[in-house]
Amino acid sequence: MKVRWTEKATADVIGIFDYIARQSSGYAGVVCELILSRPHQLLDHPYPGSIVPEYGVNDIREVLVYSFRLIYRISGFEVRILTVVHGSHLLPPEPPDEAEQGRPPETAG
Repeated sequence: MKVRWTEKATADVIGIFDYIARQSSGYAGVVCELILSRPHQLLDHPYPGSIVPEYGVNDIREVLVYSFRLIYRISGFEVRILTVVHGSHLLPPEPPDEAEQGRPPETAG
């Protein structure tokens, strides 16, 4: 199993860091480090996450990290991180495009 981050998910984490860092760069670093490390816990057991109710398919799941929803797709031997959104935000009607693969963002802190 591998973890792959989409460009969308990478941009989401950078945006989360930037937003939180306006108040506390230290806390922003802690939150983003936890977001970035959480998918590695899914490598051996990718199905403990909940099915995303908005999409209702078995291969798109989510885990919560603080107040953020880390949404991922299980595809073969990969866990693809699709997006990271605040729990109060609505998801788009279709899952984010996963054609563009990125790498995990670097966090400052």
